[in-house]
Amino acid sequence: MSGVLLVSEPGVDGVFRHVEALAHFLMNQGQQVHLAYSDVRGSDRLSQLVADIERAGGGTVNLRVGNAPGPRDFGALLKLRSLVKSTEPAVIHGHSSKAGALVRGLAFLGIPQPKFYTPHAYYGLAGGAGLKANIFNLIERALGQIGQSIVLSDGEQNFAENTLRIPRGKLRLIPNPVDTKRFAPTTVEARSAIRAELGVPEGAKLLGSVGRLAFQKDPLTLYRSFAAALQKVPDLWLYHLGDGELTAECESLARELAITDRIIRRTYLSKPVSFYQVIDGMILTSRYEGLSFAVLEALACDVPILLTEVPGNLDFLGMGLSHAWAAPKEAPIEIARAIERWADDLNAPRAKNHRQIAENRFSQTACFGAIVSAYGL
Repeated sequence: MSGVLLVSEPGVDGVFRHVEALAHFLMNQGQQVHLAYSDVRGSDRLSQLVADIERAGGGTVNLRVGNAPGPRDFGALLKLRSLVKSTEPAVIHGHSSKAGALVRGLAFLGIPQPKFYTPHAYYGLAGGAGLKANIFNLIERALGQIGQSIVLSDGEQNFAENTLRIPRGKLRLIPNPVDTKRFAPTTVEARSAIRAELGVPEGAKLLGSVGRLAFQKDPLTLYRSFAAALQKVPDLWLYHLGDGELTAECESLARELAITDRIIRRTYLSKPVSFYQVIDGMILTSRYEGLSFAVLEALACDVPILLTEVPGNLDFLGMGLSHAWAAPKEAPIEIARAIERWADDLNAPRAKNHRQIAENRFSQTACFGAIVSAYGL
């Protein structure tokens, strides 16, 4: 047995960017990589990754599943088992809840290889006590006894230990990395050119937010907060990148709040570095996070950040960042006040330390190297 089988349901956004970067890191280290994926939430970068892995001799399979539980999951599990049988990887690593359930489900089909799971934010971190949260927590608690879980933040580890009751010996804390060569500040001239292409007026204060338009990211609170802040910061604009099940609700709310003409919407960017290079501040109004890839990319580009005080985000807020603002989750007025404080500080003549922290604490060599060490390869 040799090589690593990576399994991921999303083919876009932060989870996929982690898998994509890990796959290339492993291949550059001389490891054979195989991939089980789904094109239900795909992208051009997913197609490229599949081609890269196949070109290098790795096996691939399209599981054709979405993120919600469904009848196709049983067929996907059998497809995954077939890929394991044909490629014989040394370890299997699932990313996010659907892939994590499938990978650990292989244990019940007699697949002996070591199994790893990175949740990229447990659903229960939102703190709700409803039926759905309880079901997810029960599933994560049961499956957490199988293999090793790689958590990304202190908040995730505390939740896994204290709420899910996963033994500490089955948990490894390894944060997300960021490619600081790819994600870096650009020149003043290039930045101005990108802003002009987007139609951002000269002198405007441009907030950016990126992520799936879903319950976890809470984009509706983002829009309410932006509308409230706009009353005090009249030259405020929002660059919003992402897509998801709340897209229609976001569009409707933007019309209701009369902010549509101040929002630049893009559903996807193949090369998202330009997003971070053009914004003046990065805002996430999440209900919970693992350790946001988007925030790491913003730090690498030396961008100020505004975050809700939730698991995952709290790790960033405790790092001594020079330009960071915080507010409670689901609190538009408090978040709007944080936006106002950020806007007032925007032209203050003081140095940022965000990129330095990204380089020192979140290099791919350190973070992905720790994963390879956990694999025992």
